[in-house]
Amino acid sequence: MTPTSSSDNVFKKAAETIPSPDLARVSEIGGTMLNETAKFNAQLSTAMQNLGKEWSEFVGTRLREDVQLFRTIHDCRSLQDLQQTYAQFWQTAFTQYGEEAQRMLRLTQGAAEDVARTAREARDTVIHTDKAA
Repeated sequence: MTPTSSSDNVFKKAAETIPSPDLARVSEIGGTMLNETAKFNAQLSTAMQNLGKEWSEFVGTRLREDVQLFRTIHDCRSLQDLQQTYAQFWQTAFTQYGEEAQRMLRLTQGAAEDVARTAREARDTVIHTDKAA
């Protein structure tokens, strides 16, 4: 048997006074946090997919307009036809870009509000779980 040193006694007393964590409680809170994080991530992912879908549809529309411009230019028979074609093209483009900017702003604002609400709900759920445990 080896003699006990005073430092061993200090460590033993310290270990006795340090409370051990309630692992069941930690596990419950951690599980709740994981669930809420998963919900938050799913909602954020859906919002990003919606934005991506909207933008890709808009880009597709604009590309079709660009292709149509070249077809229309090819059919022009006068300088006046060419000027009218370009004027119509740019007027349509500016209108469509303005409308798309408004749609994207509404989608982004709605997504930000939804994600903020979900984050608040997640925080409240985790706090409630912590207090209940």
